[in-house]
Amino acid sequence: AVNKQSEIRPDHAVTPVIRQAIIALALGAFGSGMSMRVVDPMLVRLAADFSIPIALASWTITIFGLAYGLSQLLFGPLGDRYGKVRVIAYGCGACSIAALSCGLTSDFQALLVARALAGATAASIIPLSMAWIGDVVPYENRQAVLARFLIGQILGLSSGIMFGGISADYLDWRFPFFLIALSFIVTGL
Repeated sequence: AVNKQSEIRPDHAVTPVIRQAIIALALGAFGSGMSMRVVDPMLVRLAADFSIPIALASWTITIFGLAYGLSQLLFGPLGDRYGKVRVIAYGCGACSIAALSCGLTSDFQALLVARALAGATAASIIPLSMAWIGDVVPYENRQAVLARFLIGQILGLSSGIMFGGISADYLDWRFPFFLIALSFIVTGL
């Protein structure tokens, strides 16, 4: 007996265009994940550079998370109205501006505003990408495609911690934000 669920028919195969789009979306998820975790290892450095307690420096993480969570309520309807891929592309452009703002700031309050903007704009990428995959990938192929897509996010989370730690110890803490901005520019294009 043939297992019908694991059988992939040619008319349900993932097309090369969809594969390329998923690679681009995974790169966006990489930038989003990196942006999410990059500040974690930098708290001591931020506290020292801005002459503030570590507890106050940790607000750079909290404000990102709050903005990320609240903004997801906005991007679902925008993706349905204007197209998920279009909103993701514009979101990547906005994420690059937010990341550049984080890297260029010299004031802690401005860093908090930039991190809030980074969280709000990053919220457009992963949920809308998953929704788009659900729209265009046949059900029997969806699990494998989602797993490949999420590799981008997982690599971004771990890279964010790594680059944040390296930068906090050996470079300028602003460096990873420029790398994140570049990642989003490439993805958006």
